[in-house]
Amino acid sequence: MTVNSQNPSSAEVEDGARANEVRGAVRSTLQLGGSLMVTYAIALGIRALMPRYLGPEAFGYFNWSEAFAATFFVATNLGLETYIRKEVPVRPEHASDFFGTTMLLRLGMTLILMVALALVLHHTGEPPEVQHLVQWFALAQSLIVVNASMAALLHSKGKVAGLSVSNVITKIVWGGGLALMAALGVGIQWLAVPMVASEAVKLVISWRLAKVHLGLKFRIDITATKKVMKACLPFFLTAAALACNGRTDMSLLGKLASKEEVGWYGGAFSIAGLTFLISPIFGWVLMPMMSRAAARSPQELSHLTRRSLEGVLAFTVPVMMAMVLGADLWVRLMCGPGFEPAALPLRVLSPIFVMAYVTMVSSIWLTMSNKEWWVTLAATMGAVVNPLLNLALIPWLYGRIGPSGGATATALSMFFTEVIVTVLFLSRMGRNSFDRRSLVMVAKTAAVCAVCVALDRFLVGSVSAWPRLGLTASTYVAGVLVTGAIRPAELLQVVRMARQRGNAAPAEVVVTATPTV
Repeated sequence: MTVNSQNPSSAEVEDGARANEVRGAVRSTLQLGGSLMVTYAIALGIRALMPRYLGPEAFGYFNWSEAFAATFFVATNLGLETYIRKEVPVRPEHASDFFGTTMLLRLGMTLILMVALALVLHHTGEPPEVQHLVQWFALAQSLIVVNASMAALLHSKGKVAGLSVSNVITKIVWGGGLALMAALGVGIQWLAVPMVASEAVKLVISWRLAKVHLGLKFRIDITATKKVMKACLPFFLTAAALACNGRTDMSLLGKLASKEEVGWYGGAFSIAGLTFLISPIFGWVLMPMMSRAAARSPQELSHLTRRSLEGVLAFTVPVMMAMVLGADLWVRLMCGPGFEPAALPLRVLSPIFVMAYVTMVSSIWLTMSNKEWWVTLAATMGAVVNPLLNLALIPWLYGRIGPSGGATATALSMFFTEVIVTVLFLSRMGRNSFDRRSLVMVAKTAAVCAVCVALDRFLVGSVSAWPRLGLTASTYVAGVLVTGAIRPAELLQVVRMARQRGNAAPAEVVVTATPTV
């Protein structure tokens, strides 16, 4: 008897599994991207509403309160989100080992921090309505941290459809609540209540989804949680450094300059922050995917990293150019009267987000390559450098430039800090970050950007703002296509992949028996 095996080779099975994984990642990206488009549309409306409703000074108090509360609650992060995205994709059952204990730990920390926050606010002399606003933001922040971990669990499992719907529902609760409060003319102290309500709704939905898709159980396992907390230490320090780096600047600006400067900086930051449209995809889809790639081989991880860096540059660079060249237009459109000084800090902030995307991908590579302490070192250095730069630049520029001098100083501090962190990350990655193909893409894109800036400067004074921005955008699109910096064929390939519904089952092993002679 002879055996004719029609089963594929192990390499073919592995290639098929990778193709299925990529298709799943693309579908997850599209599902989450769809929900992000809806949620960002709502957020865009709120970003335009709040500055007009509050005015520069009150908007400054609003942003300062949120930043202060977030900085105060940095400790509750615990580093769990990154740990989950690294470990749970390859062993989902591990989630129940630490979930219950860490939830209780966070609850205890929240109670202690709420009391400490009330004491600090009482002794700082802030107005009573601002104290109440900060406390509401603190409660919202405690829920945000837990929801981030819940979302990380679902992303690690690849179950994002329900989470996408949840994102839309909760954003409607938040945006609708803020719009209603603005219509009713309520005081500033209540403007964080919609955020608390939306995060509470999200927690209920996420818990239900986690139980269904991961079989998540609430149990207390102190021994397992101690091991997890030890592994989370570099992730916690990194998250704390990043959170402080992005929040202490507003707190310092409010103390060293004025709340009006915080309002202008907050307006610029809100507009520039729109470039973070796809940033959640990194943690939701790319990080679990890179975790599985790292488990297979370092070469596959590096290849995925390089192509990811190409993708983020293709998206962020044109958005950055639009922000820089059209800063006055965006401030007038998004913030309204009284926020004109925000244009200069917006121009300074816009390039930061290109670097931020690069550091996101780089930090994932370093984490998956078990170099997470390098990420912690760079983030900690940024957390030290940023406030020092603020302390030096805010008093120097505040009063020298005039309105927005303090806001511009804070933007410059963040810019220089991001440059340092980006250089540190890329230097540690070496050739794992860019290959010849991606370097050529960067060079071509930079050349096109230079042409666009020159064209914009040439047209100033002879062409009005909107037509000038349109001509510059058309030049950019034509330039990246003609030079080959962007490859439409590869984009079409992603679209075709996304249209493939379902995961193809691996080929079956078919064994047939035939008589021998």
